[in-house]
Amino acid sequence: MDAFINYIIGFFEFVVDRKEQILNLLLDHVQLTVVAVAIAIFIGVPIGVAISRFALLNKPVMVVVNTVQAIPSMAILGFLIPLLGIGNIPAVFMVVLYSLMPIIKNTATGILNTNKETLEAAKAIGMTEFQILTKVQFPIALPVIMAGVRISAVSAVGLMTLASVIGAGGLGYLIYSGINTVNDYMILAGAIPACLLALFMDFIFSKIEKAVTPISLRLGLALPESKDKLLELKKKRRRFLTIVSVVIVAMLMLLAFGDKFAKEEKTVTVTSKNYQEQLLMGNMISDLIEAHTDISVKRALNLGGTKIAFEAVKTGEADIQVEYTGSAYMGVLGKEISHDNELITETIKAEYAEKYGLTVFDSWGFNNQYALAVTPETKEKYNLETISDLEAVADELIFSPTFEFSNREDGMIGLQKEYDLDFEKIIPLDGALRYTAIDNEECDVIVAYTTDSLVSGFGLEFLTDDKNFFIDYYAVSIIKEETLEEFPELEEVMKILEGELTDEIMSELNYKIEIEGHSPEEISKEFLTEKGYI
Repeated sequence: MDAFINYIIGFFEFVVDRKEQILNLLLDHVQLTVVAVAIAIFIGVPIGVAISRFALLNKPVMVVVNTVQAIPSMAILGFLIPLLGIGNIPAVFMVVLYSLMPIIKNTATGILNTNKETLEAAKAIGMTEFQILTKVQFPIALPVIMAGVRISAVSAVGLMTLASVIGAGGLGYLIYSGINTVNDYMILAGAIPACLLALFMDFIFSKIEKAVTPISLRLGLALPESKDKLLELKKKRRRFLTIVSVVIVAMLMLLAFGDKFAKEEKTVTVTSKNYQEQLLMGNMISDLIEAHTDISVKRALNLGGTKIAFEAVKTGEADIQVEYTGSAYMGVLGKEISHDNELITETIKAEYAEKYGLTVFDSWGFNNQYALAVTPETKEKYNLETISDLEAVADELIFSPTFEFSNREDGMIGLQKEYDLDFEKIIPLDGALRYTAIDNEECDVIVAYTTDSLVSGFGLEFLTDDKNFFIDYYAVSIIKEETLEEFPELEEVMKILEGELTDEIMSELNYKIEIEGHSPEEISKEFLTEKGYI
């Protein structure tokens, strides 16, 4: 019981400490969700009406909508990034796609299920088809339509947590950051507001459902005896719908033009991948720019992996990226494995400039290589010192790599060519979930990084890469040539940390974030100030 009370106290202390960040992310989440649902209504309801009037459209439209619903959301985001870039627009587009099905289906169902006797009565008094649709069928169908909207609104809250993967913000930022650092408080700080927001959205849309339903239907056709009472009900309904409409329009305007209003004359966008070391480096380069120039920085950090982060700078959605030489050489350029670090660096610099108009600077100094890690108990039980030692016992062990590692030539594909590793089972896991899994004995071997503080935090040990398979992953800064031409003062800033960080320094900084629970923003400013860089 005491442990539970201490846990609750610790969580509330975390929330108080991060209240400003949590509130900002919650507001982002609300804005994105409301805008996405509003757009889905504006698109979905007319389509639902159309397929209710033209039977030939029904089947093909529903096949398309149901097919979209079946596509994994992460796959949709992957397809959208080259077309729409990163940030709010692809996130909203994705949620709109997934919100359409219940709205379209319920709109068509509500209209088609209008009582036949009611329709005959409408025809009998001389109503046209359009009048029947707008004055009879649609009002009667509104409760059913709003039921579909409520479903879309609640599911949109959950879907929007994926927005952080493409730099759109929202509560997903806290959830994924918490997963990457095994920080339950951070996960809960994102998940609880998201859950409450879903309930709140359901409540609000239930009120909207009531407001848009004709008064005669709400009262079971028993209209108030007093005309004044009826007028008062209509006024309340109009006021409520006006307020809702104004809020939705304001959010649409903010989403469409907010960046333009907020954007200063001199602004650059910095991006990074979605784990703590990358977030730290993204904040470091951002803090340096703000300290040494009069340029404003937009931090589009926490993107979901190498390809997404690269697409951001390639398409111009971001100006500056922090990356690793191994990821650039193998993951982006698709080169064969090489252990010649000079060749790798020269190749990256030349091809990034030629193919993508990007300038690559020299290394920050530390090398964040892939490595395999096991618990001391597993190491002793199977007498493991090197990766080659795994070959004899791999069929008894469960291996958990990251998803990215599983599909790369410098990862699982090449590793199994170099070493004869036939694991009993391979279960890919991202973020700190690998560490939780090995700590709970749900796997035996994981992929780690040589500067990863969670290795020491969980008491794990590295296996020696005795065949020298893993290539170097030196951290580098990348900037668009156009941005460098526009802001030449950035060149000196980008060079400040070249050769300044060792593996040990970065491990210590990661430890403060991943084990001690400090934020990347806090550790960035603390380190740069302490070293006199800012």
